Amino acid sequence: MGAIEQTGKVASGVVDGLKQQPLALALVVVNVLYLAAGGWFLSSIGDRAAHRDTLIEKLAARECPRGE
Repeated sequence: MGAIEQTGKVASGVVDGLKQQPLALALVVVNVLYLAAGGWFLSSIGDRAAHRDTLIEKLAARECPRGE
C-alpha cells in the first residue's frame, strides 16, 4: 500500500470520527478560530509598533537635526 492510499485511509478515519463526535469537531473549529484571532492580534501589534517607531523617528529628526 502506498503513502497516498494510507493518507486517504487516515483522512477518512478522521472524518468518520468527527462525524461521530460533533463536540470534537466544534473544539477543532474553535481552536482554529482562536489561533487565527491570535495571529491577527499579533500582526496588528506589530503594525502599530512599526508606526510608532516611524513617528518617533520623525519627531526626533524634527527636534534634533542631524547636522547639529
